[in-house]
Amino acid sequence: MELLTLYLTITLINILGWLSPGPNMLAVISASVSNGRSAGILTGLGLSAAAVLWATLAVLGVEALFSLFPELVLIIRIAGAGYLLWLGFLSLRRAYINETSLLKIQTAHTRKHKLFLRGFLVSASNPKAALFFGSILSAFVPNDASLELLASIVLLCGILSIIFHSI
Repeated sequence: MELLTLYLTITLINILGWLSPGPNMLAVISASVSNGRSAGILTGLGLSAAAVLWATLAVLGVEALFSLFPELVLIIRIAGAGYLLWLGFLSLRRAYINETSLLKIQTAHTRKHKLFLRGFLVSASNPKAALFFGSILSAFVPNDASLELLASIVLLCGILSIIFHSI
């Protein structure tokens, strides 16, 4: 497979994965709407860091790991669902006690690393991301890929993730 074709294929599957709504997109939208554009971008950077982690695991053979330990996929799904339920609970609680003005005041003092960490945790525990990188992406990585090619694929996924989550 030609190098350009490989990069275009990986770009296309990343675009298709990004276009299907999921927890990552909701995290960026939620952060942006409630706390402004910079909060959305910081959350997106956290999501992107986790995407780089997933891409790294994919090129290192996470698909084989998931095949050997299918319960690992279940654990990731349960952790992701639990985290999303927790975020939903916090949102409902804020809405119920009408903390919108308090939320905006707190946001000015919210530490940037918390927004980044929230994005990272959403993506790291997102079963869609695990399955995407673990099965779809790894299917396109050649078996005889050099370390440089693997690193360039991870870099490409990271750049695409930053672009997509910043839009």
